[in-house]
Amino acid sequence: LFSSLQRKREKKEKRRRRKMRLKISLSVAALASTLKPCFAFTVPNNHATKQRWGETTHLCSTNTLVSLERSAQREIDQFQEWAGSCGVQPENGFCLQGEMVDGNEDYYAATASGAAQGSRVLYVPGEMILSSARIAQEYEGYVDAPLRVLNFMGMPHLSNQFFLFIRVLMEYEQGDQSPYKPWLESLPRKWNTAVAMDSFCLSCLPPYIKSLCLIERNQLEVFRQSLNKFDYISAETKADDEIMKFAYNVVFTRARPTEEGDYKIVPVADMMNHGYPENSVLTYDENGGCGVYTTTDVGPGEPLTLNYGHPTNPSRFLATYGFLNEAQAFFCKLLSPNPSQELKDVGYDPSRMLFFTADGAISQEVWDVLLYSRLEKKPDLEQVKNAFYQAHMTGDGETKGAIHAQFQQETVGALLRHVNHILIEVAELTVNMNSFDASKHPRLPLLKKHHAMVTDTFTKVRDYLMAIQE
Repeated sequence: LFSSLQRKREKKEKRRRRKMRLKISLSVAALASTLKPCFAFTVPNNHATKQRWGETTHLCSTNTLVSLERSAQREIDQFQEWAGSCGVQPENGFCLQGEMVDGNEDYYAATASGAAQGSRVLYVPGEMILSSARIAQEYEGYVDAPLRVLNFMGMPHLSNQFFLFIRVLMEYEQGDQSPYKPWLESLPRKWNTAVAMDSFCLSCLPPYIKSLCLIERNQLEVFRQSLNKFDYISAETKADDEIMKFAYNVVFTRARPTEEGDYKIVPVADMMNHGYPENSVLTYDENGGCGVYTTTDVGPGEPLTLNYGHPTNPSRFLATYGFLNEAQAFFCKLLSPNPSQELKDVGYDPSRMLFFTADGAISQEVWDVLLYSRLEKKPDLEQVKNAFYQAHMTGDGETKGAIHAQFQQETVGALLRHVNHILIEVAELTVNMNSFDASKHPRLPLLKKHHAMVTDTFTKVRDYLMAIQE
Protein backbone atom coordinates (compact mmCIF):
# COMPACT_ATOMS: atom_id res chain seq x y z
CA LEU A 1 0.00 0.00 0.00
CA PHE A 2 2.82 2.37 0.91
CA SER A 3 4.63 1.67 -2.38
CA SER A 4 1.44 2.26 -4.35
CA LEU A 5 0.86 5.63 -2.68
CA GLN A 6 4.49 6.57 -3.25
CA ARG A 7 4.22 5.77 -6.98
CA LYS A 8 1.04 7.85 -7.24
CA ARG A 9 2.75 10.80 -5.57
CA GLU A 10 5.73 10.49 -7.95
CA LYS A 11 3.45 10.39 -11.01
CA LYS A 12 1.55 13.43 -9.72
CA GLU A 13 4.82 15.28 -9.15
CA LYS A 14 6.01 14.43 -12.70
CA ARG A 15 2.75 15.75 -14.16
CA ARG A 16 3.12 18.94 -12.09
CA ARG A 17 6.67 19.47 -13.33
CA ARG A 18 5.63 18.91 -16.97
CA LYS A 19 2.88 21.51 -16.56
CA MET A 20 5.38 23.92 -14.97
CA ARG A 21 7.85 23.48 -17.84
CA LEU A 22 5.06 24.03 -20.36
CA LYS A 23 3.93 27.13 -18.47
CA ILE A 24 7.46 28.56 -18.48
CA SER A 25 7.88 27.78 -22.19
CA LEU A 26 4.60 29.50 -22.98
CA SER A 27 5.64 32.50 -20.86
CA VAL A 28 8.94 32.83 -22.73
CA ALA A 29 7.12 32.55 -26.05
CA ALA A 30 4.60 35.13 -24.88
CA LEU A 31 7.39 37.51 -23.93
CA ALA A 32 9.06 37.09 -27.31
CA SER A 33 5.77 37.58 -29.16
CA THR A 34 5.06 40.63 -27.03
CA LEU A 35 8.29 42.20 -28.19
CA LYS A 36 7.91 41.44 -31.90
CA PRO A 37 5.12 43.85 -32.82
CA CYS A 38 6.75 46.75 -30.99
CA PHE A 39 9.72 46.85 -33.38
CA ALA A 40 9.07 46.99 -37.08
CA PHE A 41 12.71 47.79 -37.75
CA THR A 42 14.73 44.94 -39.28
CA VAL A 43 18.44 44.29 -39.35
CA PRO A 44 20.06 45.32 -42.65
CA ASN A 45 20.95 42.47 -45.04
CA ASN A 46 24.67 42.85 -44.47
CA HIS A 47 24.43 42.22 -40.72
CA ALA A 48 23.62 38.84 -39.18
CA THR A 49 20.14 37.54 -40.02
CA LYS A 50 16.76 39.14 -40.56
CA GLN A 51 15.76 39.24 -36.90
CA ARG A 52 13.28 41.80 -35.64
CA TRP A 53 14.41 44.20 -32.94
CA GLY A 54 13.71 42.55 -29.62
CA GLU A 55 13.45 38.90 -30.72
CA THR A 56 14.97 36.57 -28.14
CA THR A 57 17.34 33.64 -28.53
CA HIS A 58 18.96 31.20 -26.12
CA LEU A 59 22.63 30.82 -25.30
CA CYS A 60 24.14 28.02 -27.35
CA SER A 61 27.55 26.93 -28.58
CA THR A 62 26.93 28.19 -32.14
CA ASN A 63 25.91 31.69 -31.02
CA THR A 64 28.87 34.09 -30.96
CA LEU A 65 28.60 36.51 -28.07
CA VAL A 66 30.22 39.92 -27.73
CA SER A 67 33.71 39.53 -26.27
CA LEU A 68 34.07 41.26 -22.90
CA GLU A 69 37.82 40.75 -22.66
CA ARG A 70 39.67 43.96 -21.76
CA SER A 71 41.84 43.42 -24.84
CA ALA A 72 38.84 43.21 -27.19
CA GLN A 73 38.94 45.70 -30.06
CA ARG A 74 36.18 48.28 -30.31
CA GLU A 75 34.68 47.72 -33.77
CA ILE A 76 34.02 51.35 -34.70
CA ASP A 77 34.13 50.97 -38.50
CA GLN A 78 31.60 48.14 -38.43
CA PHE A 79 29.46 50.17 -36.04
CA GLN A 80 29.40 53.21 -38.34
CA GLU A 81 28.54 51.02 -41.35
CA TRP A 82 25.69 49.44 -39.35
CA ALA A 83 24.42 52.82 -38.17
CA GLY A 84 24.31 54.16 -41.72
CA SER A 85 22.42 51.14 -43.00
CA CYS A 86 19.91 51.54 -40.14
CA GLY A 87 19.02 55.06 -41.24
CA VAL A 88 21.27 57.19 -39.03
CA GLN A 89 21.91 60.53 -40.76
CA PRO A 90 25.15 62.40 -39.93
CA GLU A 91 25.15 66.04 -41.05
CA ASN A 92 27.44 69.09 -40.98
CA GLY A 93 30.61 67.01 -40.81
CA PHE A 94 29.54 64.75 -37.92
CA CYS A 95 32.21 62.10 -37.31
CA LEU A 96 33.74 59.87 -34.64
CA GLN A 97 37.31 60.57 -33.53
CA GLY A 98 39.60 58.34 -31.47
CA GLU A 99 42.19 59.06 -28.80
CA MET A 100 43.81 57.46 -25.74
CA VAL A 101 42.44 58.72 -22.40
CA ASP A 102 43.86 57.45 -19.09
CA GLY A 103 45.27 54.41 -20.86
CA ASN A 104 41.97 53.51 -22.54
CA GLU A 105 40.85 53.79 -26.16
CA ASP A 106 38.18 56.51 -26.34
CA TYR A 107 35.95 57.59 -29.20
CA TYR A 108 33.98 60.79 -29.27
CA ALA A 109 31.69 62.71 -31.59
CA ALA A 110 32.96 65.80 -33.39
CA THR A 111 32.23 67.91 -36.45
CA ALA A 112 34.96 67.90 -39.09
CA SER A 113 33.59 70.94 -40.94
CA GLY A 114 32.21 72.94 -38.01
CA ALA A 115 28.55 73.84 -37.46
CA ALA A 116 26.67 77.05 -36.78
CA GLN A 117 24.45 77.42 -33.73
CA GLY A 118 21.14 75.59 -34.18
CA SER A 119 22.47 73.19 -36.82
CA ARG A 120 21.37 69.56 -36.82
CA VAL A 121 24.45 67.37 -36.87
CA LEU A 122 22.88 63.93 -36.38
CA TYR A 123 19.55 62.13 -36.65
CA VAL A 124 18.87 58.67 -35.17
CA PRO A 125 15.59 56.84 -36.02
CA GLY A 126 13.34 56.15 -33.06
CA GLU A 127 13.29 52.39 -33.73
CA MET A 128 16.98 52.18 -32.88
CA ILE A 129 16.69 53.98 -29.54
CA LEU A 130 16.51 52.00 -26.30
CA SER A 131 13.79 53.59 -24.18
CA SER A 132 13.08 52.61 -20.58
CA ALA A 133 9.42 53.64 -20.97
CA ARG A 134 8.98 51.45 -24.04
CA ILE A 135 10.77 48.52 -22.40
CA ALA A 136 8.52 48.86 -19.33
CA GLN A 137 5.49 48.71 -21.60
CA GLU A 138 6.79 45.69 -23.53
CA TYR A 139 7.76 43.76 -20.40
CA GLU A 140 4.61 44.60 -18.45
CA GLY A 141 3.63 41.61 -16.34
CA TYR A 142 7.07 40.00 -16.63
CA VAL A 143 9.07 42.31 -14.35
CA ASP A 144 6.71 42.61 -11.36
CA ALA A 145 8.82 40.35 -9.15
CA PRO A 146 12.14 42.11 -9.96
CA LEU A 147 10.55 45.50 -9.34
CA ARG A 148 9.28 44.36 -5.96
CA VAL A 149 12.86 43.51 -4.98
CA LEU A 150 14.08 46.87 -6.30
CA ASN A 151 11.44 48.69 -4.28
CA PHE A 152 12.08 46.62 -1.14
CA MET A 153 15.79 47.49 -1.35
CA GLY A 154 14.93 51.20 -1.46
CA MET A 155 15.77 51.85 -5.12
CA PRO A 156 12.47 52.42 -6.95
CA HIS A 157 14.03 55.59 -8.41
CA LEU A 158 16.34 53.36 -10.48
CA SER A 159 13.58 51.40 -12.21
CA ASN A 160 14.22 53.14 -15.56
CA GLN A 161 17.88 52.19 -15.49
CA PHE A 162 16.92 48.65 -14.43
CA PHE A 163 14.69 48.24 -17.50
CA LEU A 164 17.61 49.27 -19.72
CA PHE A 165 19.92 46.96 -17.77
CA ILE A 166 17.64 44.01 -18.54
CA ARG A 167 17.44 44.95 -22.20
CA VAL A 168 21.22 45.20 -22.62
CA LEU A 169 21.57 41.75 -21.06
CA MET A 170 18.91 40.28 -23.35
CA GLU A 171 20.62 41.72 -26.43
CA TYR A 172 23.96 40.39 -25.22
CA GLU A 173 22.51 36.89 -24.86
CA GLN A 174 21.18 36.96 -28.43
CA GLY A 175 24.74 37.26 -29.74
CA ASP A 176 24.75 37.10 -33.55
CA GLN A 177 20.96 37.25 -33.59
CA SER A 178 20.84 40.65 -31.88
CA PRO A 179 20.49 43.60 -34.24
CA TYR A 180 22.34 45.61 -31.60
CA LYS A 181 25.50 43.48 -31.75
CA PRO A 182 27.49 46.00 -33.86
CA TRP A 183 26.61 48.67 -31.28
CA LEU A 184 27.60 46.41 -28.36
CA GLU A 185 30.92 45.62 -30.06
CA SER A 186 31.66 49.34 -30.40
CA LEU A 187 31.44 49.90 -26.64
CA PRO A 188 34.36 49.97 -24.18
CA ARG A 189 35.51 46.80 -22.42
CA LYS A 190 37.95 48.66 -20.19
CA TRP A 191 36.17 50.62 -17.49
CA ASN A 192 37.46 52.82 -14.68
CA THR A 193 34.10 53.16 -12.97
CA ALA A 194 33.34 52.25 -9.36
CA VAL A 195 31.82 48.86 -10.22
CA ALA A 196 34.90 47.96 -12.27
CA MET A 197 37.34 48.78 -9.44
CA ASP A 198 38.86 46.00 -7.37
CA SER A 199 39.54 46.00 -3.64
CA PHE A 200 42.99 47.49 -4.22
CA CYS A 201 41.49 50.49 -6.01
CA LEU A 202 39.01 51.06 -3.20
CA SER A 203 41.81 50.94 -0.62
CA CYS A 204 43.47 53.87 -2.43
CA LEU A 205 40.47 56.20 -2.16
CA PRO A 206 39.74 58.95 0.39
CA PRO A 207 36.45 58.57 2.33
CA TYR A 208 34.28 60.83 0.17
CA ILE A 209 34.96 59.26 -3.23
CA LYS A 210 35.05 55.83 -1.61
CA SER A 211 31.53 56.41 -0.29
CA LEU A 212 30.37 57.32 -3.81
CA CYS A 213 31.97 54.17 -5.20
CA LEU A 214 30.31 52.00 -2.57
CA ILE A 215 26.92 53.48 -3.51
CA GLU A 216 27.49 52.50 -7.15
CA ARG A 217 28.60 49.01 -6.19
CA ASN A 218 25.60 48.57 -3.92
CA GLN A 219 23.29 49.59 -6.78
CA LEU A 220 24.78 46.90 -8.98
CA GLU A 221 24.29 44.33 -6.22
CA VAL A 222 20.62 45.31 -5.88
CA PHE A 223 20.22 45.07 -9.67
CA ARG A 224 21.74 41.59 -9.50
CA GLN A 225 19.35 40.52 -6.73
CA SER A 226 16.38 41.93 -8.65
CA LEU A 227 17.50 40.17 -11.83
CA ASN A 228 17.35 36.82 -10.05
CA LYS A 229 13.56 37.21 -10.09
CA PHE A 230 13.51 37.72 -13.87
CA ASP A 231 13.04 34.35 -15.61
CA TYR A 232 14.10 35.38 -19.12
CA ILE A 233 17.83 35.82 -18.55
CA SER A 234 19.90 32.63 -18.33
CA ALA A 235 21.41 31.50 -15.04
CA GLU A 236 24.77 31.48 -16.83
CA THR A 237 24.52 35.20 -17.56
CA LYS A 238 23.22 36.05 -14.09
CA ALA A 239 26.24 34.33 -12.54
CA ASP A 240 28.78 36.12 -14.74
CA ASP A 241 30.19 39.10 -12.85
CA GLU A 242 31.82 40.65 -15.92
CA ILE A 243 28.56 40.63 -17.88
CA MET A 244 26.74 42.28 -14.96
CA LYS A 245 29.38 45.03 -14.75
CA PHE A 246 29.33 45.54 -18.51
CA ALA A 247 25.54 45.99 -18.67
CA TYR A 248 25.52 48.28 -15.62
CA ASN A 249 28.31 50.46 -17.03
CA VAL A 250 26.63 50.69 -20.43
CA VAL A 251 23.40 51.93 -18.86
CA PHE A 252 24.84 54.36 -16.30
CA THR A 253 27.38 55.92 -18.65
CA ARG A 254 25.19 56.17 -21.78
CA ALA A 255 21.52 56.58 -20.77
CA ARG A 256 20.17 60.13 -20.72
CA PRO A 257 16.98 61.31 -18.98
CA THR A 258 14.27 63.12 -20.93
CA GLU A 259 11.89 65.82 -19.75
CA GLU A 260 9.10 63.22 -19.67
CA GLY A 261 10.96 61.06 -17.14
CA ASP A 262 12.06 58.46 -19.67
CA TYR A 263 15.68 57.26 -19.91
CA LYS A 264 17.06 56.64 -23.39
CA ILE A 265 20.21 55.23 -24.93
CA VAL A 266 20.67 56.68 -28.41
CA PRO A 267 23.26 54.71 -30.42
CA VAL A 268 25.86 56.98 -32.09
CA ALA A 269 24.73 59.99 -30.02
CA ASP A 270 25.91 57.99 -26.99
CA MET A 271 29.46 58.58 -28.25
CA MET A 272 29.21 62.26 -27.32
CA ASN A 273 31.49 63.17 -24.43
CA HIS A 274 30.82 65.42 -21.46
CA GLY A 275 31.23 69.17 -21.76
CA TYR A 276 30.33 72.03 -19.45
CA PRO A 277 28.84 74.12 -20.75
CA GLU A 278 27.63 71.72 -23.42
CA ASN A 279 27.57 72.74 -27.08
CA SER A 280 24.82 70.34 -28.21
CA VAL A 281 21.40 69.12 -27.14
CA LEU A 282 19.24 66.05 -27.85
CA THR A 283 15.69 66.60 -29.10
CA TYR A 284 13.00 64.02 -29.94
CA ASP A 285 10.37 64.25 -32.67
CA GLU A 286 6.82 62.86 -32.72
CA ASN A 287 8.11 59.53 -34.10
CA GLY A 288 10.61 59.10 -31.28
CA GLY A 289 13.58 59.94 -33.47
CA CYS A 290 16.48 61.82 -31.92
CA GLY A 291 18.06 64.91 -33.44
CA VAL A 292 21.32 66.38 -32.16
CA TYR A 293 21.46 70.17 -32.51
CA THR A 294 24.26 72.58 -31.68
CA THR A 295 23.53 75.21 -29.02
CA THR A 296 26.45 77.40 -30.04
CA ASP A 297 28.84 77.76 -32.97
CA VAL A 298 31.16 74.72 -33.09
CA GLY A 299 34.50 74.99 -34.86
CA PRO A 300 36.00 72.47 -37.32
CA GLY A 301 37.32 69.42 -35.48
CA GLU A 302 35.72 70.50 -32.21
CA PRO A 303 34.07 67.78 -30.07
CA LEU A 304 30.28 67.74 -29.81
CA THR A 305 29.41 67.55 -26.13
CA LEU A 306 26.54 67.01 -23.71
CA ASN A 307 26.41 67.96 -20.05
CA TYR A 308 26.45 64.73 -18.00
CA GLY A 309 25.63 66.66 -14.80
CA HIS A 310 27.78 67.04 -11.64
CA PRO A 311 30.01 69.76 -13.20
CA THR A 312 31.57 70.60 -9.82
CA ASN A 313 32.09 67.05 -8.55
CA PRO A 314 35.06 65.26 -10.19
CA SER A 315 34.76 62.45 -7.64
CA ARG A 316 31.21 61.71 -8.82
CA PHE A 317 32.40 61.63 -12.43
CA LEU A 318 35.14 59.17 -11.58
CA ALA A 319 32.80 56.88 -9.65
CA THR A 320 29.99 56.83 -12.24
CA TYR A 321 31.69 57.51 -15.58
CA GLY A 322 35.27 56.46 -14.94
CA PHE A 323 36.99 59.67 -15.95
CA LEU A 324 38.11 62.90 -14.30
CA ASN A 325 36.29 66.11 -14.99
CA GLU A 326 38.80 68.92 -14.56
CA ALA A 327 36.26 71.45 -13.35
CA GLN A 328 36.78 75.09 -12.35
CA ALA A 329 35.49 74.24 -8.87
CA PHE A 330 34.56 71.17 -6.90
CA PHE A 331 32.96 69.96 -3.69
CA CYS A 332 34.76 70.97 -0.49
CA LYS A 333 34.13 67.47 1.00
CA LEU A 334 32.48 68.79 4.17
CA LEU A 335 30.09 65.96 4.94
CA SER A 336 27.11 65.84 7.27
CA PRO A 337 25.59 62.34 7.63
CA ASN A 338 22.14 63.66 8.59
CA PRO A 339 21.84 67.36 7.71
CA SER A 340 18.85 69.11 9.23
CA GLN A 341 16.34 70.83 6.98
CA GLU A 342 17.55 74.18 8.34
CA LEU A 343 21.12 73.30 7.36
CA LYS A 344 19.91 72.45 3.84
CA ASP A 345 18.05 75.77 3.75
CA VAL A 346 21.27 77.57 4.67
CA GLY A 347 23.07 75.93 1.74
CA TYR A 348 24.10 72.34 2.48
CA ASP A 349 24.40 71.04 -1.09
CA PRO A 350 27.58 69.48 -2.53
CA SER A 351 26.95 71.20 -5.87
CA ARG A 352 27.15 74.62 -4.17
CA MET A 353 29.71 74.06 -1.38
CA LEU A 354 32.74 74.68 -3.56
CA PHE A 355 36.48 75.26 -3.54
CA PHE A 356 37.68 77.00 -6.71
CA THR A 357 40.59 75.33 -8.46
CA ALA A 358 42.19 78.49 -9.90
CA ASP A 359 42.94 80.36 -6.67
CA GLY A 360 41.50 78.34 -3.76
CA ALA A 361 38.61 80.73 -3.20
CA ILE A 362 35.66 79.44 -1.17
CA SER A 363 31.97 79.73 -1.99
CA GLN A 364 29.67 81.52 0.45
CA GLU A 365 27.70 78.31 1.02
CA VAL A 366 30.77 76.71 2.64
CA TRP A 367 31.06 79.52 5.16
CA ASP A 368 27.31 79.55 5.87
CA VAL A 369 27.04 75.79 6.33
CA LEU A 370 30.17 75.54 8.45
CA LEU A 371 29.06 78.30 10.80
CA TYR A 372 25.47 77.12 11.10
CA SER A 373 26.49 73.48 11.69
CA ARG A 374 28.69 74.64 14.56
CA LEU A 375 25.93 76.80 16.02
CA GLU A 376 23.58 73.80 15.90
CA LYS A 377 25.90 71.93 18.25
CA LYS A 378 25.94 74.67 20.92
CA PRO A 379 22.68 74.97 22.89
CA ASP A 380 23.92 78.13 24.59
CA LEU A 381 24.04 79.82 21.15
CA GLU A 382 20.45 78.95 20.20
CA GLN A 383 19.49 82.60 19.92
CA VAL A 384 22.44 83.40 17.64
CA LYS A 385 21.63 80.34 15.50
CA ASN A 386 18.01 81.45 15.08
CA ALA A 387 19.08 84.99 14.23
CA PHE A 388 21.50 83.70 11.56
CA TYR A 389 18.85 81.42 10.06
CA GLN A 390 16.28 84.22 9.98
CA ALA A 391 18.78 86.61 8.39
CA HIS A 392 19.65 84.04 5.73
CA MET A 393 16.05 83.27 4.87
CA THR A 394 15.05 86.95 4.66
CA GLY A 395 18.16 88.11 2.77
CA ASP A 396 19.45 90.22 5.66
CA GLY A 397 23.08 90.33 4.60
CA GLU A 398 24.08 92.84 7.24
CA THR A 399 23.04 90.60 10.16
CA LYS A 400 24.61 87.54 8.52
CA GLY A 401 27.85 89.43 7.96
CA ALA A 402 27.97 90.58 11.58
CA ILE A 403 27.52 87.02 12.89
CA HIS A 404 30.16 85.72 10.48
CA ALA A 405 32.58 88.38 11.69
CA GLN A 406 31.87 87.44 15.31
CA PHE A 407 32.85 83.79 14.67
CA GLN A 408 35.39 84.27 11.86
CA GLN A 409 38.42 83.07 13.79
CA GLU A 410 36.58 79.92 14.87
CA THR A 411 35.20 79.06 11.42
CA VAL A 412 38.49 79.77 9.63
CA GLY A 413 40.30 77.53 12.11
CA ALA A 414 37.74 74.74 11.68
CA LEU A 415 37.90 74.89 7.89
CA LEU A 416 41.70 74.95 7.97
CA ARG A 417 41.74 71.81 10.12
CA HIS A 418 39.40 70.13 7.64
CA VAL A 419 41.60 71.09 4.68
CA ASN A 420 44.79 69.91 6.41
CA HIS A 421 43.11 66.61 7.32
CA ILE A 422 42.19 66.00 3.67
CA LEU A 423 45.71 66.92 2.50
CA ILE A 424 47.36 64.54 4.99
CA GLU A 425 44.92 61.76 4.13
CA VAL A 426 45.47 62.07 0.38
CA ALA A 427 49.25 62.35 0.81
CA GLU A 428 49.37 59.10 2.81
CA LEU A 429 47.25 57.32 0.21
CA THR A 430 49.48 58.62 -2.60
CA VAL A 431 52.65 57.43 -0.86
CA ASN A 432 51.11 54.00 -0.44
CA MET A 433 50.01 53.92 -4.10
CA ASN A 434 53.53 54.75 -5.30
CA SER A 435 54.78 51.48 -3.85
CA PHE A 436 52.68 49.44 -6.28
CA ASP A 437 53.35 48.53 -9.91
CA ALA A 438 51.04 50.41 -12.30
CA SER A 439 51.35 47.61 -14.88
CA LYS A 440 49.57 45.29 -12.44
CA HIS A 441 46.99 47.89 -11.44
CA PRO A 442 45.81 49.62 -14.65
CA ARG A 443 43.62 52.18 -12.84
CA LEU A 444 46.46 53.40 -10.62
CA PRO A 445 47.54 56.33 -12.86
CA LEU A 446 43.97 57.65 -12.98
CA LEU A 447 43.60 57.45 -9.20
CA LYS A 448 46.92 59.25 -8.78
CA LYS A 449 45.67 61.94 -11.14
CA HIS A 450 42.54 62.35 -9.01
CA HIS A 451 44.60 62.65 -5.84
CA ALA A 452 46.93 65.21 -7.48
CA MET A 453 43.91 67.32 -8.48
CA VAL A 454 42.56 67.23 -4.91
CA THR A 455 45.99 68.06 -3.47
CA ASP A 456 46.53 71.01 -5.82
CA THR A 457 43.16 72.61 -5.09
CA PHE A 458 43.19 72.00 -1.33
CA THR A 459 46.72 73.41 -1.09
CA LYS A 460 45.47 76.62 -2.69
CA VAL A 461 42.53 76.70 -0.26
CA ARG A 462 44.91 76.22 2.68
CA ASP A 463 47.04 79.16 1.49
CA TYR A 464 43.85 81.24 1.06
CA LEU A 465 42.75 80.48 4.63
CA MET A 466 46.19 81.18 6.09
CA ALA A 467 46.18 84.57 4.37
CA ILE A 468 42.83 85.33 6.07
CA GLN A 469 44.28 84.37 9.45
CA GLU A 470 47.17 86.75 8.99
